[in-house]
Amino acid sequence: MRQQFAREKFGLVFGAGIGVDLKFPSWDTLLEEIAKHSSVQAEQLISTSGRNSTTFAQQLFQHYAAKNPAIDKTPRMHEMELRAGWRKIVHDSLYKGLPEDVDKLIAEDKYLVSLIPLIKKSPLTVTYNFDDTLQRLLLRDSKAKGEQTRGYRTLWSGNAQLHSRSGGVIYHPNGFLPFTRGERPSDHLVFSEDSFADQLIDSMAGRYASLATHFSQTTCLLVGLSLQDPTLKHLLRQSAVNFPGHFHYFVKYVRDASKRNEISDNAEAAANFNVYNLQTLFLTGEEINSLAQLISAQDHEFTSLAQEVVPHFSFRYFVVGSVAAGKSTTVNYFRSLLTQDEWTEQRAPNMEKAPDLLTDAEKIEIDNWVAEQVNQKNLNLIKTASAGIHVIDRAPLDAFAFTLDKDEWSSKAMLLRSAIAPGLATKRSLMPGHVIFLKNDPEVMAERAISLHKNTTATKLNDQQEALLHVYKKLKPGNGVTVINAFQKSPGEVAKEVANIIFREGYVEADMHKLLLDIEEKGYDA
Repeated sequence: MRQQFAREKFGLVFGAGIGVDLKFPSWDTLLEEIAKHSSVQAEQLISTSGRNSTTFAQQLFQHYAAKNPAIDKTPRMHEMELRAGWRKIVHDSLYKGLPEDVDKLIAEDKYLVSLIPLIKKSPLTVTYNFDDTLQRLLLRDSKAKGEQTRGYRTLWSGNAQLHSRSGGVIYHPNGFLPFTRGERPSDHLVFSEDSFADQLIDSMAGRYASLATHFSQTTCLLVGLSLQDPTLKHLLRQSAVNFPGHFHYFVKYVRDASKRNEISDNAEAAANFNVYNLQTLFLTGEEINSLAQLISAQDHEFTSLAQEVVPHFSFRYFVVGSVAAGKSTTVNYFRSLLTQDEWTEQRAPNMEKAPDLLTDAEKIEIDNWVAEQVNQKNLNLIKTASAGIHVIDRAPLDAFAFTLDKDEWSSKAMLLRSAIAPGLATKRSLMPGHVIFLKNDPEVMAERAISLHKNTTATKLNDQQEALLHVYKKLKPGNGVTVINAFQKSPGEVAKEVANIIFREGYVEADMHKLLLDIEEKGYDA
């Protein structure tokens, strides 16, 4: 989340839960207040609604509309009057008993104010609530800092251009009802059964394409949501299917940490992960506050704290495998993380050939070029070692799989070590990381290789795969290496397995440099 926030590709998504500490009514309480409103007077429906909230809301509106028939009015005028009257009823019920002073409103807030710095620097904040609390907090913050703007812009149209400006853009897909009646509300409120159904149909038809794009390109933190909104679930599922390596973070609010049920929590987290690509965080209000501060903290502040409390705060995952095993395709699914491609520049000539087809001069040229590439990629990792999740196409020790003469492994190791630690930089070493080995069927890889204009065969690719396994098995699988069998799996399925390793399994580093030194000393049998 920190790295996406720094890249301005982080966003917040809010639900009704953020209003609990501010004393906003729950959804059920809001409907009961509407039923009791003097313009509705439908208390008798409360006990007969069956507690399906959207159905109850639909019944309340139909009851209200029946009490206000069209008399000497055009259908359009009657519809507009009904909408305006209904908005007033919802407004009265939503803000009933709440203070006008925003400082009094947030008197018992546990975390919302701590999220304001994130909202101000994020390209878009989505709230499924009607109220304007976020806008009032942004205005309060803007005034306190002497800024010349109110600090926000409000949108609610499903086809709005969402990224027109950076920071303080609040999008209300379900509609907007500001506290001050003089400010413009949205034309529609997605409140009853028919409007929720229409919104879901619209999302399927592409009317919410801008929001779908936002979910596919931005890492979001979802707070105060119960995942009951059908349109939100549809958009999240759509993103998960189309972008299996792109994940969001879902905060499940914990009111009392002592009452957590581990079995239930693990089941919920697994379901959210597999269905919606959500990494579930079970957090109290105080922990949400701390999370917000960690995301927006300066690098030196974050690093100082992280060094005190966690063994790792930079996580490196090397995706390795034979030519055409699916490495690059897999890495491309994780562009919301920090990724490194297979090479930092255009490939050297003749690299499309199998190693046994190279002349001695071509082999020397390629070996030297690859050694420098290993150095450049390693330097990139050193420069970005402060924090974040890195997914790297190929690991430095892959080079040994292309060295057919096993007697040359020791000299190849010496070449690599000299490249990464030239001159006086003798203490520079290969950055460690977790190795994700993609194993595949040689025949399948050979078919892919042909389409990639690689001059090789299934037998050669099998030998290459076995050589790589020989290297990385020495790192002891389970201690820094995970092997994924990609045979007969779609690229999306492989990406989901990789995501599970990154987001849900413990991080264990493989000591690349130690193995490099062992190979330099002992060769193939290190």
